[in-house]
Amino acid sequence: MTTPLTPERWRLVKAAFAELSDLPIDERALRLEEMTFGDPALRAEVEALLAAAGAVGDRFERSPLEALTSDDGLEPADWRVGPYQIIRPIGRGGMGAVYEAHRADADFHKRVAVKMVARGRDSDAILRRFRYERQILARLEHRNIAALLDGGVTDDGQPYFVMEYVEGERIDRYCAAAQLSVHDRLRLFRQVCAAVQYAHQNLVVHRDIKPSNILVSADGTVKLLDFGIAKVLDPEESEAEPMTQTGVAPMTTAYASPEQLAGDSVTTTSDVYSLGVLLYELLTGRPPFDVANLSVLEARRRIAESVPDLPSRAVAAETVSSTAEPTTRRLQRALEGELDDIVMMALRKEPERRYSSVEAMAEDVLRFLAGLPVQATPDSFRYRIGKLVRRNRAAVAAVVVAVIALLAGTVVSLWQAGRAHAERDRAELEWAKAESVTEFLRSVFLAATPQQLGRQVTVVDAIDAAVPRVDSAFRDQAAARAAVKSILASTLFDMGLIDRAEPLSREALRLQADLDSGRVSWAGATARYNLAMVERSLGHPAAAESLLRTSLAQYESLPDIDPAEIAVGWAEMALLLSEQGRHAEAIALQGRVVDLLRQRGGAPLRRRSVSIANYATLLTEVGRLAEAEPLHRESIALAEEARGPDDPLVGSILQPFAINLLYAGRPEEAESVARRSYRILSHHFEPFNPATLVGLRGLLNVLVEHGGCREAVTLAEPVIAERGKRVPESELSLGSAYLAVGDCLGRDGDPVRAEAMLREAVRLRERTLPPGHWATAHAESLLGEFLARHGKEDEGRALGTRAVAALEAALGKDHYRTVQARHRLSRA
Repeated sequence: MTTPLTPERWRLVKAAFAELSDLPIDERALRLEEMTFGDPALRAEVEALLAAAGAVGDRFERSPLEALTSDDGLEPADWRVGPYQIIRPIGRGGMGAVYEAHRADADFHKRVAVKMVARGRDSDAILRRFRYERQILARLEHRNIAALLDGGVTDDGQPYFVMEYVEGERIDRYCAAAQLSVHDRLRLFRQVCAAVQYAHQNLVVHRDIKPSNILVSADGTVKLLDFGIAKVLDPEESEAEPMTQTGVAPMTTAYASPEQLAGDSVTTTSDVYSLGVLLYELLTGRPPFDVANLSVLEARRRIAESVPDLPSRAVAAETVSSTAEPTTRRLQRALEGELDDIVMMALRKEPERRYSSVEAMAEDVLRFLAGLPVQATPDSFRYRIGKLVRRNRAAVAAVVVAVIALLAGTVVSLWQAGRAHAERDRAELEWAKAESVTEFLRSVFLAATPQQLGRQVTVVDAIDAAVPRVDSAFRDQAAARAAVKSILASTLFDMGLIDRAEPLSREALRLQADLDSGRVSWAGATARYNLAMVERSLGHPAAAESLLRTSLAQYESLPDIDPAEIAVGWAEMALLLSEQGRHAEAIALQGRVVDLLRQRGGAPLRRRSVSIANYATLLTEVGRLAEAEPLHRESIALAEEARGPDDPLVGSILQPFAINLLYAGRPEEAESVARRSYRILSHHFEPFNPATLVGLRGLLNVLVEHGGCREAVTLAEPVIAERGKRVPESELSLGSAYLAVGDCLGRDGDPVRAEAMLREAVRLRERTLPPGHWATAHAESLLGEFLARHGKEDEGRALGTRAVAALEAALGKDHYRTVQARHRLSRA
């Protein structure tokens, strides 16, 4: 049955024909299938028009510029658009063409780009879309977006608009021609993110992020172009979106998100997906999905159902020659781990499981550039030990196991490295065993559906269903049992379910110890490390210390392990000792770590800086301020040399130096340093990011003690308001915020709220810190003085006395905080 050609349907045919006519012939088939998918009658109508146009030629449908090069004898000087003289074409698209032009009149001279709809392509839908793009550009003013300068209508009624002329090269070709390093490519990519995030903030989704729409100028400035198929998220404006009305779905298949391809609702997370495709291509030299020779249906199925290779495994040989890396393996190592995680998180099929915003993705890229753990990977001790051994994969001969994005109904993937030194590591999983582990975990998480359990499924539900099956599923595969239990335990640990993680961690270590039979293996050392972190979190410092010492000794005994890498683990040991109040041992151990890194001239500046800063912080904590100050200054200088003066690393290292100056009785210097720390960290991170809160904690300490209560309360109140939301109760800065507000309100005459705040500060620190910690005692000292001054003398004196005793035991009688507490007690 023939579909009648109604006026509405004719508009669809005309819009599709207009766009396809401007495309190269070899690109038309794929775009035609996209535009007419599921409507063979529409496809036939458009194909007939294209065939007829091909037979007639372009005699009756030529753009003005095409006329310039025809037999008509016109020269470029003969064609002007308003006050702009056209010079040459620089691009073509579905709605017309873009020309280089310049304005030469009495007002000014300027080189520009003019975009207009070609004669014959000016359907009502295309003209509406053209005006819609002009409206979008008018609301966007950003250094990384090509700016709208002017607009108008030609004498014969053709609309046009004028943009800044961008003299540059598309981003992928720029990276290749300049042989940019991975870090330089990431810095360019962050400029793209800045442009897209700005558009999102102005309720605009680009929908067509791809290399040809991103130019890089000679000075390295990125410009995002072509908002021709962008969408405004404002409900009132989006209802009138021309492309939606025509029914022609705008997209470029290879860069479109799964929801775009499926015709579902498109939001800002669709641009996150396209940015993931772009970053994948910039890093590897190839797209995550090769759909060039596939039909639209096959392309959509591949993108919707298949998982791309990790970027580190997809590196193209030709990409290596266009980067700063000398070999394919070096480039693969540069991408392994955090960059794999960042890209794969952006490329997740489900929009809700990607980065929540472009800003969040850009922040993770920044964290990678700064050497900080990225949010795409769980920030756990297991993750940190993975960072510790990542550069020694061949030596440690292990299968790397990680859980990716465990949410309700998530499939768990097992990543694995190749075999090496098998004669020394009998616990190594062979490929077949690793695949069986993968299939087991996949089946568990896919089987735990809401229909089967009768309610919404959580990760804990899936793990509870998995644990009883592990032993039977791998009865004859002890190595696989150990690996699965280690995965499940680590997942629970990262979720904060320490009690549930403990028995699985213990069983994984037992299985691995049996496999090792007295030999040392990477897997065995890692199992001990993981259990040590569990014991530490459960408040069992002695057990944690024993396991951690054994683990680090085993790492050191493995062949080809760099002692500088193991030094990072010994620094964790120093922290554990400090938490137990064993400051002398902690300081001695951290001092040896610093000496080791100093002796190794090749140790990275960042690592030396952090290690020296940790050493200085421990010395500051016990009141050895004169010794600590030059170390603080040395660590800051190294960080500035490694990363620049405004890098987040510098901001985090400045914070403990501010406390050193405060304790030393130099409040003006302390405030200056604390403000610089907070300014740097708050510039790079969101307000409630843990890194920002570190800087805030230092500034609050200084402000409260030296007359800055009004500002301190202003800064602290938002942190308290986000408790349990963006600020977890385990965050140390939350206790500091309560303490600052309580102390200040107690001075300003609000005793009821002040007492509530001070009591909550003490409770938070008791729950968060080990028993006897000096920070808890400091809070008790403030609360004790307040109670004594407000009619609760007995309770106040008891708290003050207990606080002084705890501070003397933890920090010594002459420490700044101890002296403060004694003065408060005497006043009480």
